[in-house]
Amino acid sequence: MVDRNYDVVVVGSGNAAMSSAVAAREAGARVLVVEKAPFSHRGGNSRFSSGAVLRFAQRGIEDLKPLMPQVPDSEWANVDIPPYSPDDFYNDLMRVTRGLADPELGALLANESYSTLRWMADLGLQFEFLYDQSLRIGGKFRWTPGRIVMHAVDGGAGLIDGWLAVAKETGIEVRFETRATKLLVDDRGAIEGVVVLGKDGFESIPCRAVVMGSGGFGASPQQRAAHLGAGWDVAKVRGTRFNTGDGLRMALEIGAQSFGHWSSAHCSPIDANAANVEGKFLDPNNRAADTNRYSWALGILVNTLGLRFIDEGEDYHNFTYAKTGAVIMQQPQGIVYQVYDAKTIPMLYENYAFQPPAEADTIGGLAEKLDIQPEVLSRTVAEFNGAVVEDRPFDYSKRDGRHTQGIVPTKTNWSQKIDTPPYRAYAVTAGLTFTFGGLKVDRNMQVWDVQERPISGLYAAGEMTGGFFYYNYPDGSGLVRGAVTGRIAGRSAGSAAVGSAAVRAGQAKT
Repeated sequence: MVDRNYDVVVVGSGNAAMSSAVAAREAGARVLVVEKAPFSHRGGNSRFSSGAVLRFAQRGIEDLKPLMPQVPDSEWANVDIPPYSPDDFYNDLMRVTRGLADPELGALLANESYSTLRWMADLGLQFEFLYDQSLRIGGKFRWTPGRIVMHAVDGGAGLIDGWLAVAKETGIEVRFETRATKLLVDDRGAIEGVVVLGKDGFESIPCRAVVMGSGGFGASPQQRAAHLGAGWDVAKVRGTRFNTGDGLRMALEIGAQSFGHWSSAHCSPIDANAANVEGKFLDPNNRAADTNRYSWALGILVNTLGLRFIDEGEDYHNFTYAKTGAVIMQQPQGIVYQVYDAKTIPMLYENYAFQPPAEADTIGGLAEKLDIQPEVLSRTVAEFNGAVVEDRPFDYSKRDGRHTQGIVPTKTNWSQKIDTPPYRAYAVTAGLTFTFGGLKVDRNMQVWDVQERPISGLYAAGEMTGGFFYYNYPDGSGLVRGAVTGRIAGRSAGSAAVGSAAVRAGQAKT
């Protein structure tokens, strides 16, 4: 009989995978993490989350203090943070996913979000206020309901390095440049190991459970075209080049059931000049210089024909950015322009400074620089200006209801005339972050097969889990989904594997 050196093998090294590994280790399991990327590309998509923003339920400051113990009392005195209940989280999730998110999984995410973040903080992972999403009101920093309060220190890179430090402290082995290629099952269909390809060739690693945490298929042009549709094979990818769907393929090959929205993905507006792959950052060594372009609600969006095509003020970007990229993909050439005037230019996010804009003192002059027919763009702006209803003040601290009337598409909030030079335009395109389709899992993150039965020993976490997001998602819920499902998957896999080992040891003695 082959000696089993590991109880649980975790595939992947991102936030979901590492939370799985640590939770399995806490359950008493001997854990191995395998990651096909080199150490320099550790962490999967999680590493590319510059802000590593986190959406979670909380009852106010007293819940937040244990998550950020390093924050002094003087800083707590200067913040105004409304509660965000599990019901609030759940309702936001269902609202932006058109009510299609699996109710049980959605409730699980909302209800387990705070305890999971508390667990991470107790492990030593570090968080801090996300002041970028606050407003200075009455001498305090205030977050409006639904805005993100907290993120990981040093963003996604800091989050991943924190997880790796915990793994080292708890005796978890992590192998980089080791690609999982096949799941091994016994004659009952239960997991009994995994085949990997490392520096020394192929190796079969026996184990009692596997947690698949290796992400979706976002970096595979072939799979993007097959599942997302025509043209998606040439879309820019914000995240890791190593998310090519290997884990999904391996699970489906042994009969796992696909689940969720396979024809949709998180896709947001980014600098049109971003890299084709791993385009989140202009310079990977300077993560602050990211390519996100999230201020479009302050102006208007036009395509290369000079026409508006979307309600720019539907909601805060937190609730719309993940679906807006897909709309951009449908425009001619997949390129659009965010247009602002002197009133709103000072309000743009700081990262706009990393992309030189087109600028002119007239709309016609701006159109010429964008290679748009001047009369078309001038007419678009004039029609928009004439439709702005100025019955209330512009107020970006809330959904102000300052809308347009008599034009299609309308603009629901934050409508201001574009009439004060200089005028600026930023070229943006769609940047794919992660795919929504995954595997069917239960509350224990155990994977189910096509016959509606759990696959013994197989668990999934993070982007591998289907059913959470459809068409869209609330910002900050991706990393929290990864941590919540990872913790549950690791705890379930570890407990099952250790229990199985104990049973077999007892049977051997008798």
